[in-house]
Amino acid sequence: MTRQTQNAEIQALYREVNERIASLSAQWSTASLELLCECGTAVCSERIELSREEYEALRAQPTHFVLKHGHEAAGVESVIDSEDAFLVVANDGDAATVARRTDPRSNDR
Repeated sequence: MTRQTQNAEIQALYREVNERIASLSAQWSTASLELLCECGTAVCSERIELSREEYEALRAQPTHFVLKHGHEAAGVESVIDSEDAFLVVANDGDAATVARRTDPRSNDR
């Protein structure tokens, strides 16, 4: 497994957890979500707060992930948005392939 694919597999796991958090929080009609950082570090437990709208915009692209500042991996992903509390990154190369394949919102899964 390459560094890119390993990073992407870990991100996919965090995305699955965050999808479940978002789904459960919809039952309580919360305006914001407290999610896990979706970086490629298997032991990361940092939290990120996003509005539901920010989260839905993020999930519109299967290659996009939300990370804490400083958690991005050069050569694996590119920063496409930088907010005060978080970054949005887009996976590149093999990592993008893994991100698309594991996207829980994809009909191709």
